[in-house]
Amino acid sequence: METEGEAGWIQEEDLDYLKRWMVQVERHIRELHELAQRSGRLAIFTISSTVKIPEKRWPYLTPIRSIVHGHIGGVVVFSQSQAILACSLVDGLADVVLVDAEKKIGIQYGRSAELLAQFGITLPPNTQITKSYVEMGNLSAACARFLQKSKFQEFKANDITVDAVWLQLTSWFKVLSGRKFAIIGVGNIGFKLALKLVESGSSVEIVRRDMVRGMLMADVLNLVKPRSTLATVHYNQDPFQACLYADAIIGCTSGQAVVPWAMIQGLKEGGLLIDVGKGCFYPDAVRRAIEGGIPIYRCDITSSIDGLVAAMERNRAYLSNEMGRRVLPEGICLISGGHMGLVGDLIVDNYRQPTRLFGISDGCGDMKRQWTEADQSNVECLQRLMGKTEAAGHA
Repeated sequence: METEGEAGWIQEEDLDYLKRWMVQVERHIRELHELAQRSGRLAIFTISSTVKIPEKRWPYLTPIRSIVHGHIGGVVVFSQSQAILACSLVDGLADVVLVDAEKKIGIQYGRSAELLAQFGITLPPNTQITKSYVEMGNLSAACARFLQKSKFQEFKANDITVDAVWLQLTSWFKVLSGRKFAIIGVGNIGFKLALKLVESGSSVEIVRRDMVRGMLMADVLNLVKPRSTLATVHYNQDPFQACLYADAIIGCTSGQAVVPWAMIQGLKEGGLLIDVGKGCFYPDAVRRAIEGGIPIYRCDITSSIDGLVAAMERNRAYLSNEMGRRVLPEGICLISGGHMGLVGDLIVDNYRQPTRLFGISDGCGDMKRQWTEADQSNVECLQRLMGKTEAAGHA
């Protein structure tokens, strides 16, 4: 038996898998919710995708991790329909749903209302449904319409991965300037990581099977990096040569084994191996590296996720409470939180309840270097008002 649905025709075994997966997702989000409730912190659920596509595009769970701001778990999906199925279960149980904004899913034909109806989900009335519905592969566009209770927030999973690797390298080596790094497999993540490393003063060897694209990427990276950066990015067709005397070898392929033991032997003493794509190192190379005491790690994004959540929550509060412009009864204009001001506006820490003056707006997004008598008068008036507020607070 076959059921018409996403990506053309869905086999009965696929539908059965989705039903079992939905049960797993429900257990997953309830466990996440209960952990967050007990700890008094956030329940954060991620919906992401990957270019590492299995033969059967079956969604799967990601493990629950404890972070500073709460507990985080999620799913990896391969279609908008799968993302919508997940949203139907997590909405209201997760405090925040982070949805991958990067488009890693190609156009798919055949999603039908009947597929979602199998799970009791109805599409919004303004959604166009035809016999051969087209999915454009944008997860955040699909999820945003189905999340009514949980906070919705886009995130860029690849950028978080790049930040995590960069932080791991700078923590390990302390100073990256003057180092040499070999990146094996240069797609989206490898390219962004190469830029971040060369901007830090590191020489970067990039290896990619497609020589034309690899050389073009190296040229672009060298063009974009700051002019004062003496370090360069070099495309190397020979991966063994690229790894010679490298401080770290970083595997960035999509789970394809490309780093044998022979390449690792050229690593500098005190060097490091990082598997970003999960499966980039041959099993024999992993075994020999561990036996030889060479540090080898999988990329872990936990710390970067923590930073994202902190920035996201801080930004919400910032936009709601600290960014704005206000005219006081005395005729003084206050701005804060990056709000653009007119000439003479006073830049403070919080336009609602100022406690500190930073400067006076020049009307062009910067501060005045020289104050007029009127500016000085406004500053003195504000200082008197802040003094009264402080005195009232102490009283």
